[in-house]
Amino acid sequence: MNWSIKMGLPSDWKTFPRSPGVYIMSDGRGKVLYVGKAKDLRARVSNYSVPGGDGRPAIPNLVARVREIRCIVTATEKEALLLENTLIKRHRPLFNIFFRDDKEYLLLRIDRNEPFPRPELVRRAARDGATYFGPYSSARGIRETVRELLRLFPLCSCTRRKFASRTRPCLNHQMGRCLGACAGLVTRERYLPVVDDAVRFLRGEYRGLLARWKAEMNALSVGMRFEEAAKIRDRIAVVSKTLARQRVVRTVGGDVDAVGWHRDGPAVTAAVLYVRNGRIEDAHQRHFRWEGPEEEAIGSFLLHHYGEDAFFPGEILLPFPVADRVALSAALSERAGRPVAVRVPLRGERSRLLDIARRNAAEGARMRREKEEAYERLAERMAVLFSLPGPPARIEGYDISNISGTEAVGSMVAFLGGKPAKKWYRKFSVRGVVGQNDFAMVEEVVGRRFAHDDDFGGMPDLVLIDGGKGQLSSAAAAMRAAGREDVPLLALAKERVRGGEKVFRERVFLPGRKNPLHLPPNDPVLHLLMRVRDEAHRFAVTFHRSRRTRAAFAPRPDPGAPAE
Repeated sequence: MNWSIKMGLPSDWKTFPRSPGVYIMSDGRGKVLYVGKAKDLRARVSNYSVPGGDGRPAIPNLVARVREIRCIVTATEKEALLLENTLIKRHRPLFNIFFRDDKEYLLLRIDRNEPFPRPELVRRAARDGATYFGPYSSARGIRETVRELLRLFPLCSCTRRKFASRTRPCLNHQMGRCLGACAGLVTRERYLPVVDDAVRFLRGEYRGLLARWKAEMNALSVGMRFEEAAKIRDRIAVVSKTLARQRVVRTVGGDVDAVGWHRDGPAVTAAVLYVRNGRIEDAHQRHFRWEGPEEEAIGSFLLHHYGEDAFFPGEILLPFPVADRVALSAALSERAGRPVAVRVPLRGERSRLLDIARRNAAEGARMRREKEEAYERLAERMAVLFSLPGPPARIEGYDISNISGTEAVGSMVAFLGGKPAKKWYRKFSVRGVVGQNDFAMVEEVVGRRFAHDDDFGGMPDLVLIDGGKGQLSSAAAAMRAAGREDVPLLALAKERVRGGEKVFRERVFLPGRKNPLHLPPNDPVLHLLMRVRDEAHRFAVTFHRSRRTRAAFAPRPDPGAPAE
């Protein structure tokens, strides 16, 4: 059921039902400003009519902009939680928490139902009967784990496409790292025990594996098969080292996630500690801003973190009670397809896990704060060094890539606060330049970017061009034509130092300055400019290579075919 009223007298809100649901606040243009949930819609929304009734500093600003409020009634609090999360993701309201880094963390998947199971990395967990491990916040770390797994266990590592078409054994088989399943050299009955051992290794059940491997090693030694015994000895050494690194939480079994929470004013850091089969495996953090109650923030965080296809543990530990804990547990259980308990432990091993998660959140907040302060000092120095109007928060870098004028492309990268903001990266296909003319290509790309602003996330505080005086002049001409000559502009180019060794140094070109500026090689400002320049170059070269590859493999017209 749906009600819609205009914001006005508090008595108008008495028409809202006394039932659970979601309320949606919009401005005069229909843009959604805030989405909230409530057990009693009428009581919750009436708080906005009382000065200071909600308690959040941002609420007066919100109420002043609201022109319409709607509510959607749900059957239960659980449905209200799920609907609120869906609407926040759809509308991205200004006054709600919205996590813009929507990437899914990597999971390791092994499906024993396949004829010859293999480890593979996936982004989402499906209800397909496979075994999943993770999630892992470090892609490099989990890929190293897979490499270690394949060194220890001779599992198939071929892709499904190669597996289906391969007739000869792969290179890994020739190196003794694969049983040759892709070429039909091993039966499923002999292959599956290796898969089961790999699963035990991933679950941390090392002691049983070590005991069996030691028995096998001794038997091979007695049989004078020393090379095979040496391979098992090396395997035992690797697993023993892994076992020594693991931190064991003996009294906590199964899959448990502990949520650490740190708040410093509106800045919030949440850290999720992953405990799998009694061992701390990984942790990851999120940073966001929030001015409302902790309960609402942590509920939104959990519903975002555990999306539809996420890996769900059997138990989630929270650092403080939440009013809708039962509804939250029911919502997560519905997504997981199995029970997910949400608990607030006060003592014991689980409480200790929460303390570790809290320390992770506090340290994450401290490191983030120190990085932000370091960049602020760096930006202030840049403003003085290059005579900028103010410290640059957003820096855009541009580069051109082509071979003799063919398949010419341009790139734009954006850095916010000294970090890449890949959401605002853009690619350009150069259209109006024939032949090798880098200056004209730079002018076209920069001109197209500054011709409009809506698709680029706002104006930069500093533009950096990969090149020298010529590229700088071309970019400046394009910005003048677009009426953006007020945006500061620099160019960065390498200069080969003559005599002796092949050494390069960087030169910074500024508009209106005849000679370039040479910064010390260890200058943090120079390092930041080089990062932006190198990222723009990488992005342009990658796009150019993909264009060149596509052109090389495109079907060519038959010269003998009759003309249409």
